[in-house]
Amino acid sequence: MRDYCCERLGSAVEHRCEQHPDPFDCPDHLIWRSEDGSSLGLIVHDGGGSYVQISYCPWCGSQVAKA
Repeated sequence: MRDYCCERLGSAVEHRCEQHPDPFDCPDHLIWRSEDGSSLGLIVHDGGGSYVQISYCPWCGSQVAKA
């Protein structure tokens, strides 16, 4: 696992679901990370692949590190 500002963010980013291989299909997958790791976002569970890019951790408030 990469280094994250807090354990909760790391757990959310690294979440894997056996029932939903696509994170945008899994209701338990909250955070999306770009393939190159340069950005993080909150997944918008609207049936598509939308996300809202974040600059700060939703749990601890720290600025999220760029890759």
